[in-house]
Amino acid sequence: MRNIRYLSFLSALMLLTLSGYSQTRVSGFVMDEHSGERLIGANVSEKETFNGCITDNNGYFNILINTPAGLRISYTGYTFSDILIVSEKDTLIEILLTPGKELSEVVIQAKGTIKPNVTKMSMNELLSIPSLSGKPDVIKALLLQPGIKSQSEGSSLLLVRGGNPGENLYLFDNVPVIYVNHLGGFMSVFNPDIINSIALYKGGFPARYGGKLSSVVDITQKEGSLSGPQGSYSIGITDFSLLLEGPIKKNASYIFTGRKTLFDILTIAGSSIGKGNSYIMGYGFHDLNGKISWRPNAKNSFHFNIYQGDDYLNYWSKKDKLNPDNKNHMVTIWGNWLLSMHWKRVISKNLFAEQTISYTRYRLGERQNFTYKTENGITTNKSRYLSSLQDYSIQSGWKYQPVKDWTVNFGMKTSLMIHLPNYEFNSGQLLQIEKQRTETIESALYLDNSFDLGNGFKVDAGLRFVKFLASGYNPSVLEPRLIIYKDPNKNQQLNMSYMRINQFTHLLYTAGNIMGNEIWIPSDKEIKPSMSNQYTFGWTGIFADGSYQAEMNLYYKTMENLTSYKEGFISLKGVNNWHSKVVSGGKGEAYGVELLIRKTKGAWTGFAGYGWSNATRQFPAINQGNKFLFDYDRPHSASIFIQHKFSEKLTFNAAWMFQSGLPYTPVAGKQLTISLEPGEDGEPVYYETFIYGERNSARMKNYHRLDLGLTVNKIGANNKVKSSWTFSVYNAYNRKNPVYYYYNTSASGEIINPETSGIGYKPNNMYQLSLFPIIPMVSYKRYFDSKNENKETFKKKLNKWLYHEN
Repeated sequence: MRNIRYLSFLSALMLLTLSGYSQTRVSGFVMDEHSGERLIGANVSEKETFNGCITDNNGYFNILINTPAGLRISYTGYTFSDILIVSEKDTLIEILLTPGKELSEVVIQAKGTIKPNVTKMSMNELLSIPSLSGKPDVIKALLLQPGIKSQSEGSSLLLVRGGNPGENLYLFDNVPVIYVNHLGGFMSVFNPDIINSIALYKGGFPARYGGKLSSVVDITQKEGSLSGPQGSYSIGITDFSLLLEGPIKKNASYIFTGRKTLFDILTIAGSSIGKGNSYIMGYGFHDLNGKISWRPNAKNSFHFNIYQGDDYLNYWSKKDKLNPDNKNHMVTIWGNWLLSMHWKRVISKNLFAEQTISYTRYRLGERQNFTYKTENGITTNKSRYLSSLQDYSIQSGWKYQPVKDWTVNFGMKTSLMIHLPNYEFNSGQLLQIEKQRTETIESALYLDNSFDLGNGFKVDAGLRFVKFLASGYNPSVLEPRLIIYKDPNKNQQLNMSYMRINQFTHLLYTAGNIMGNEIWIPSDKEIKPSMSNQYTFGWTGIFADGSYQAEMNLYYKTMENLTSYKEGFISLKGVNNWHSKVVSGGKGEAYGVELLIRKTKGAWTGFAGYGWSNATRQFPAINQGNKFLFDYDRPHSASIFIQHKFSEKLTFNAAWMFQSGLPYTPVAGKQLTISLEPGEDGEPVYYETFIYGERNSARMKNYHRLDLGLTVNKIGANNKVKSSWTFSVYNAYNRKNPVYYYYNTSASGEIINPETSGIGYKPNNMYQLSLFPIIPMVSYKRYFDSKNENKETFKKKLNKWLYHEN
């Protein structure tokens, strides 16, 4: 009887405790109060505990709390919001944050996981870093991070931890973008006006990412404003851009951005009036982005995205007075199309899903029409060249949190890839290069698990299964992923990671060519998929109440079945069997250390980073099979970015970059080589050729550069920026950085043949090509808002301008 009373007392105590202190799941979205934009990376924390989370790429969060409890929601640049949760039922809510000044200090005690090998930069930093064009370039900003190298002077090509440019996966709202550069790599295709957030994974990828060996650049686009039509336009030295956004109806919005170069006409005009040249040349590019979003209710949202961007280089022959019928026009066009549809749904309080259908196309095309007069009349010769890659994809992603300390991400993706590596046609030739398209299918299933094991231990364990289908070649691969975290205390974290990843499409790239030269080829029986094993160890720390953040990463990666051009080739043109110009079976190795310290609070903010690395390659048919330094190996790299905000109207920033010089193959001597064709008298003809040393056995001089910027804002009502002037200086101390070295008889570029010049022998010397000296830049950006610029305001401005009214 006594035992029964004791058990009854315990049961009553437990019920009483549970009734006053029960767990409740709270999920929902954090959004901008005015525009309705979902905020990515917002902090959601339970007050007076270490329980917290951050919003994902959809602005979505999911947290278990002990009710009743207070939640604090905060985001950089917004006033935080406190809410009280008293309901014991699972709750789906939308939280609106107001843009405005933050308090001097906001203490957040939530205990969150710092993801290793992931670089996240605020849009404020991304938009502030000076660039070659004088306008923001998000990829250029990422080049300042340790572990990331540039291919050449001014280039936007990312080389991550010893990888090549074709080993980076660029996602635009979770859809791959194949070609990401303009102007031969000097500018990126991503218009910063439409970007919401950007994250770069340098290693330890979650299992939902696959298909590329070196990195993932995950870019999320903004949604259009629901508060009313608004936008901006900007003009700089290189281009003009426009942003328009607003509501379509109560629950739908649009956003559109366009960007177009301004120097097209200048290049045409300059080459037209220039003397001594027989051609008119014009170069330009454009980008168009559009997104329509519709949220019929709190649980569902639909999004339609479109992107189109092209580079184009035109040549026209000038009119020949002696032969007026002779005409020649050549155009090279390269760029992307992207179309996608997304359905995002909150199925339950702990289950979120996203379904995506997409189409992406990259193509490089050349056309030439040559008209000339012959004895038989006017003849027109037409030639065409085309290389393309098309990607039809369907993917389904799910996020599930069964309990507080366990989160599951799982899903699938299937892609139909249509490759056309090389097609040529010439009306004046009997033999044409056949249009041979190759279709492949790449399907993947993935599972990611995140566990909080307590005592500061966390584990992310994932597995990706990939099935590749090609004609006569159908491999299956497993890609394990593992990250282990240990928090010695609330301000520090240690982590270790391992991942295996495969790549089934290969990039053939020719460095130093401004025209489109990216050729994608598929894996098959002869060209096996590339594979990499990667290991990392890292430490992160937060100091001085969050004012400073520091991190250190060590990495080691091996690469197998790499693909490249054979020695002596830079193009697939001219052959039916493009395999004959390609070498596969290459191996690579890369290892290094990365250090970064960041200051996030105060008038002075910024970061400093340093990296040391080593990267090598080895191919059976290159360099006699011996191992050699990777073409883009730069052992030492350092960067410093400083920003000082004097006021809301005035901001100064400076960026300095240092990188070891690129390796190159030196000339060891010269020799006489017999020509394949005899001379006029039938005797052999000899000419001088270079004798090259071991591949990449010498190194160019070190690269370094300082860029400065000053932004002057005009502030309007509600503390909003109405317009801004940006003044910047690229390469402030006029460093002559080498793009490449070359050997010649003079620095002019003219080659003098001693056998035919008649001026005697001239020795060959090594010269350096440098592209960009000190370049001052200026750009102007104007914001407009329909709510603040109504008809009456416009009329007053018009009358003041027309009639000088005060």
